[in-house]
Amino acid sequence: MSDKIGHFEIVSQLAQSSTAIVYKALDTQNQQTVALKVIRLEGMKHRAALVQRVMEESDQAKPLSSHNIAVLYGVGEEDDQLLAATEYVQGNSVATTLARNDGFSIWDLQDIARQVCHAIDHAQVHKVIHHSLEPEKIMVQWDGMVKVLGFGISTMSADAPESAGAPEVLHYRSPEQLRGESCDHRSALFSLGVVLYEMATEQKAFAGDATDQVRTAILEGTPPLPHRLKANLNPALSNLIMKALSKSADERYQSGQELVRDLERCNASAKSPPPASVPTPQKPKAQVAVAAAAGTSSTVRPAQLPTASPKVRASSAPPAEETPATPRFAVDPMMAEDDDSPAAAARRSFSDMSELPPLKEIYVSAPPPPAADEQVGEPLPQVVLQKSAPDKAKVQVREAAQKAVSEIRKTPPKLYLYALGGAVVLIALIVGGMALHNYIEDRDQGGTSSAPPEPQPAPAEKPPQPASQPTSTQAEAAQVQPGAQNDVASPAPELQIPTAPDKLSSSRGRKTKSRAAASAALPAQLSVSSNPVGAQIAFDGSALCVTPCTLTGIAPGQHVVSATKAGYGSENRTIALSAGANSSVSIELNQVVAKLSVASTPAGAVILIDGKDTGKLTPAQFALDRPGAHSVVLRRYGYLEETSSVSTEAGQTSNVSLILKPLGSTDEIRAAGGKFKKVFGGGDTAGMGIVSIKTQPKGAQIMVNNRVLDKTAPFDFYLNPGTYVVDISMSGYRGVHRVINVEQREKVAIEETLSPD
Repeated sequence: MSDKIGHFEIVSQLAQSSTAIVYKALDTQNQQTVALKVIRLEGMKHRAALVQRVMEESDQAKPLSSHNIAVLYGVGEEDDQLLAATEYVQGNSVATTLARNDGFSIWDLQDIARQVCHAIDHAQVHKVIHHSLEPEKIMVQWDGMVKVLGFGISTMSADAPESAGAPEVLHYRSPEQLRGESCDHRSALFSLGVVLYEMATEQKAFAGDATDQVRTAILEGTPPLPHRLKANLNPALSNLIMKALSKSADERYQSGQELVRDLERCNASAKSPPPASVPTPQKPKAQVAVAAAAGTSSTVRPAQLPTASPKVRASSAPPAEETPATPRFAVDPMMAEDDDSPAAAARRSFSDMSELPPLKEIYVSAPPPPAADEQVGEPLPQVVLQKSAPDKAKVQVREAAQKAVSEIRKTPPKLYLYALGGAVVLIALIVGGMALHNYIEDRDQGGTSSAPPEPQPAPAEKPPQPASQPTSTQAEAAQVQPGAQNDVASPAPELQIPTAPDKLSSSRGRKTKSRAAASAALPAQLSVSSNPVGAQIAFDGSALCVTPCTLTGIAPGQHVVSATKAGYGSENRTIALSAGANSSVSIELNQVVAKLSVASTPAGAVILIDGKDTGKLTPAQFALDRPGAHSVVLRRYGYLEETSSVSTEAGQTSNVSLILKPLGSTDEIRAAGGKFKKVFGGGDTAGMGIVSIKTQPKGAQIMVNNRVLDKTAPFDFYLNPGTYVVDISMSGYRGVHRVINVEQREKVAIEETLSPD
């Protein structure tokens, strides 16, 4: 293998398939590491058509500038070879995780699918379609950022020679692709659904060893429901995946955002933590790097991999007894270096168990016999309970029941008749006694009620109160007894409830009514708590205490308890207390959150709050966990990034509305020379402005509106009039960010001395 192809210096080989080879290479013109995909054109059928198709697709992909899409630097021909230079991505692909059986949780599925859908939707806006989306082309960087590989060169390996086995990418093709029909972004969403099916079930949705078997399965077959293969899988997630796998494009999700919304609902309906049977991927080593294979179905050649250091893994079985399984997917080669050790033993989750072990029997010793002075009448025969020896056989329940039935049958029938007769006589005596008691009581009350009420003389003096009851002054002074601050030495203050004088003349009636009045006069007690604690409690409109606390001396009846706390909404409870009741009430307070409404002109901008991507586009509304100052950044392709600061308050909605300034088009960059001049165009420079960039030291990389130029500083190039964002970067130095305005036939000069990082 030559160590140089054109101006690319080969560092190592990353992957190889029947049609292409992917290298890690160094672009000697700008000293940048790239992933270089190479296809030999010598002897290939339809060579001209392939080159033209790839060139057209790369031209369509030039406007793409999403952080979830791997950058395509350029496409060209060199020595009967078709070359594509793409961004070199460090991380781990979905195919590698599947091959290692690391598993994905619902949070993993949501995060990866959200970012892939963002890439598909961004490409849809620019009418760019990914024709070969598969697990190997979904890369997850160490910081969690997902990069989709192959945009702009997804048809590069379309003319692969036929082989006995089915190509790996064929398992993820959509029905319209196999029928040769025109495709749109919904075809990529179908491929994403196949990937999600495999991530959720660890099985291919459309399996098969031969090409015809896979084609038939995709065009005519329906895979099993995912939750039938994984019992602990959320049925809502299963339905989402099956909708993405619909044969008709009109029945699938019509956008990636629509799929993400349904996926978020699945996550919200499953509040429990991830099941034990779906372990989360292990954190990879920081030193390991995986190349973005630029969209190649690659297979690993172990002879080309460097020796990796030993890696310790936790396993339930000794490593010597494990047999490493052959991966079902093409593993990313740089990650395969670090996976020479056998895979961890399979784990069995609680949900996979068919039955539970029997409960352990617990023996309880017999209670002690009653004391001699507690026995009434003839003492019962004493039953001695002895603890059986551990190895003695237990008495069977069936044998004990049969023995009891045989003893009952030996009882003479006359005893049953005697017992029944005695019960009837006892019931008759009780009923008769109750009737006689009611008759006497009604007679006494009737005689009393017929007599006119006696006049009650005015009381001359207030009788002295018993020592056990507090005075009215004490009752008015304090009605609250905090539960945590009671004084043990002094009794708790209570509310005094006056009682009406007894007006019945009959002695029996007087005793009955006095008892009723005394019962009605008993005050009630109420314990009040709240979540969170420290809420101010108002009782019938009067502020009394802070939770937790206890209110005493309360008159029976209905009362209103209110709880208020800063940062939480107030809550009211209506309670009914009976005389002498000892009740409690717990009040749950709801936190008042701050809301933020974000809009832009035009709409459809990516929203970042406090530096974090929210995954939503304008217009959108958010509930913030904490009030205060927040920064809002709006990004939209073709427009200048806008930033705003907003101060939010709990219980209020703050609004941010920004007008995005359009950027100039980078499709008409004019530069002389270069291997990839077709990508950046060429032609007349009349009516354009010139931009001159010089740096110290030389060789800095230049980006215009996130589009990487094929020349390093110093560099002069032409741009159409408009506003542009220029980024200058170089390894070991701090980057430079400039916003410039280019006028017709005017020159903009940027001269920067880079500062060491």
